[in-house]
Amino acid sequence: MHHGTLSSALFGLAAVLTAGSALAAANLRVTIPASAPTHVYDDLDYDVIVANTGNKSAAAVTLSIALPQTHTSPQVHVMGDLSGVDPRCALNGTTLSCALGTIAKGQSAAVSFSIALPEADAPLSITATAATSSSESTLADNSASDTPTLLHYAVSIGDDALAENRHCTGQGLTSFFECELFPSSITEHDAVFHGDGTITFPDAPEYGGEWSQAAADQLSFVYTYAGQVIAEFEGAGTNPSCFEGITHFPGSAYLSPYEVCF
Repeated sequence: MHHGTLSSALFGLAAVLTAGSALAAANLRVTIPASAPTHVYDDLDYDVIVANTGNKSAAAVTLSIALPQTHTSPQVHVMGDLSGVDPRCALNGTTLSCALGTIAKGQSAAVSFSIALPEADAPLSITATAATSSSESTLADNSASDTPTLLHYAVSIGDDALAENRHCTGQGLTSFFECELFPSSITEHDAVFHGDGTITFPDAPEYGGEWSQAAADQLSFVYTYAGQVIAEFEGAGTNPSCFEGITHFPGSAYLSPYEVCF
């Protein structure tokens, strides 16, 4: 009985030690505090937080921040203007790669940067993912994402207002920002927006069109030729004088991001 009791006690102690060892692990938790609604093309200031909520230090911590991408080809760029990047980070393609070293248990590190996002015909999201060379109790909270709310400007359109339209053409594009990355691709034309909702073209009187505003920061219009709709635009105010958006051509795979300035 004595030996049996001793064996049971040793087995129980070993089980406790094994369980304790198994529970000793780091746990990285990534959070991106939601940014306040910000106008397009204004800086969004980000602080990505990497906290170690485990009971063991996390060694060689890295943070990868995937930024919005352009839909250009073959070159892909960050969809926006990046600034104020934390010195521990470097831009690799469209991803910020950050080396944070060791984060002790119960401690955290913050990585800051700013980005000015353009008007786009698709959500612009930022995703951050942390990793460590140490074992972790769970990987479920190693990533976080934020899709900021972008505000637009009201633009007043007077009677017989001259619009200067700049645009490029391609497939899959979502923003006039993508046109500006390749200035030689941009062409332009003028149009006159009349108070009765019609559009005329000083340099091409055979074309026509109609425009409307569902709200002061929105603009819709169509271009017509021989009574047929040949182009359809939907855009939003990106400053007090201009709209940006996408023009679709019925029956075509091609589209044109437009900047329309009055």
